[in-house]
Amino acid sequence: MMLLHKTLLFVICLASCYSDATQPIDQVMEKLIKLISEEQILKPVKFKLPVWEKQLGLYRSEIRLDFFDKPYEAELRKNKFIYVFDNNMFATGWISTVLLEANMYGRAPQTIDTEHLSLAFDAIEKFHDHNQNESAVPLMTFWSQIYNATTNTWESAPDNLRYLITDLDKNLLIIEDILKTLGVKNIAQLIDKLRTSSASFKDVFEIPPDFDDTYLNIGFGVQLKLLQDKYPSLFQRWVQTNSNMKKLIDLTLQYAYRPSSQLLDQNTIDPRTYFWLRDFVRDNPQAIIVTTWAQNIAEVRKVAHQGIRMPFNLNNVDVTVGANVLYGITSAMVYDLLDFKTYFTKDMETLYFSTASLIAWSIKNSMKNRPDLAQVYYPSHYNFLWYGSRTLFLLELTRRQQKSLPDVFNRVYALLADVYRNDVVKYFKEHVRSDLSSYDDFLGANDTNIFGKAEPTGEDRIFSTAQTVNVLLASFAYLDANTGKLKWINGSKQIEIVQTMTNRSVSWLLNNSFKYQSFNCFFSGSVKGFNQLPFWYPANTYQYLNGTTFDPNRFDINNQSLVDTIVGVSGYINETIYQHMIEEKHFNVSTPTTFNGYNVPGGEFPFWSSQPYTYSVTLLALAQYNNLDK
Repeated sequence: MMLLHKTLLFVICLASCYSDATQPIDQVMEKLIKLISEEQILKPVKFKLPVWEKQLGLYRSEIRLDFFDKPYEAELRKNKFIYVFDNNMFATGWISTVLLEANMYGRAPQTIDTEHLSLAFDAIEKFHDHNQNESAVPLMTFWSQIYNATTNTWESAPDNLRYLITDLDKNLLIIEDILKTLGVKNIAQLIDKLRTSSASFKDVFEIPPDFDDTYLNIGFGVQLKLLQDKYPSLFQRWVQTNSNMKKLIDLTLQYAYRPSSQLLDQNTIDPRTYFWLRDFVRDNPQAIIVTTWAQNIAEVRKVAHQGIRMPFNLNNVDVTVGANVLYGITSAMVYDLLDFKTYFTKDMETLYFSTASLIAWSIKNSMKNRPDLAQVYYPSHYNFLWYGSRTLFLLELTRRQQKSLPDVFNRVYALLADVYRNDVVKYFKEHVRSDLSSYDDFLGANDTNIFGKAEPTGEDRIFSTAQTVNVLLASFAYLDANTGKLKWINGSKQIEIVQTMTNRSVSWLLNNSFKYQSFNCFFSGSVKGFNQLPFWYPANTYQYLNGTTFDPNRFDINNQSLVDTIVGVSGYINETIYQHMIEEKHFNVSTPTTFNGYNVPGGEFPFWSSQPYTYSVTLLALAQYNNLDK
């Protein structure tokens, strides 16, 4: 009788605990959905300081400056009034994607209705590259383009930054008056830093299309295809402007990095990129690696002065871009998006495998201790890991459904399964905070109080913790086609550890999702201080845009500009020779060989943050956890 009594108490406790646990998760998800919805622009706004331009349908995204350390400097980073609203495709593309996935793979209230999804869709559609001479090419830009009648070209423009800097002195006076009215302290320091930073901001106005936004759009298109029953008109509208898959593949290969090629356009890369991945290039000489920009040297020579140029006139490799492209290709192949399979050539197979191999190699080798160069535009390591894990999740689903794909997809599955189910788990173990539940990236990590004592503020803690959950679920769970539930993958040595880590982090999110700043660093400028300028790294190609070469040892950097030069690495440099080059000075500056973190004196940099992006990935983590077949 006593045993029966205890058993009944245990069962009642379990039922009670389950009931208590599920109610908060529903409440938190409903609040997250509401907060995300409130951050979508439902009425367009024109620029007139202190009012920022806001494009209809986009979600909130802000440009901030990564000041840190003393309280007044940290305040310049996180103050709710000190930012520039930014109209970009990337944040809205990911938020829309995540809202749909929270219902596709998770159990949550409806995350977005047709009306609001249509608004986001229409906004994203405006980010197509209008300089293409063929129709329906799904090549996308980070910022929407404006037409320049003088040059007869479409230029990508961060509108609010452009407006701000066009009449900088007048606008800074307005900002100063606003801040005084609001009672913001240390205004002089802020104005001085803004004035100093404005010169570097000008360089971001002229970028060409990129492959991370492009393949984000491809993944979004696949979602719309799969959800045609729910959103019947959107996929057909997407097809009308994105159907040219052959051209997309041609462009992806045209601008890829091929270190063994004899062509300058294919074998030349940013010296910072070569510095961190040269061992990979040595071991994989026939690799074809996806790059960031849809532009090459021949093109930048022609159009640089028309307002379309890669930063520093050279392409680079960012592993986060690679992870986005990898998922876009995978989803397009798995669901045969507009005959994508038909155009998947041998070179595309090589690019797919090379890019996946680089991602796996980078994780195993800790980015060769240079995450600042490997993730040159996307510093958030947790975000990068999630982007990569999405491909593993999709390939796991494909294998269980026994879909037929080229063998290269099995090889990529093996690579990603190994690194995500071993090395990434180890990374999380080593970087979990003392509470064994939450994770920090770097925003606010080096702040101090008025006494100079370390006082981290955890501004990206919600984002990093949510993305950790999303990575673990994508790496160790699969969607059961029969039940619609997520199930843990059996047989992994790590599964019990992963389950414990996931439970703890979800519990933390339920208790803390609204207690910290909801910042993230989903994007940044490529230069984060003096040491990240590409000119200080070894190179073997020194040219002006007109094609003539120059001697860097005779270049007077104090009186000559490097703006219209090409300083890069062509082909592969023997490592013994390269080591000697590292020991030399370049433009009279020593090679920066170490990375001391993002929060270093003189290393302040602009970063892009989006509160609704943080809320959406948190919603995804909770929705998927809520759908786990525990």
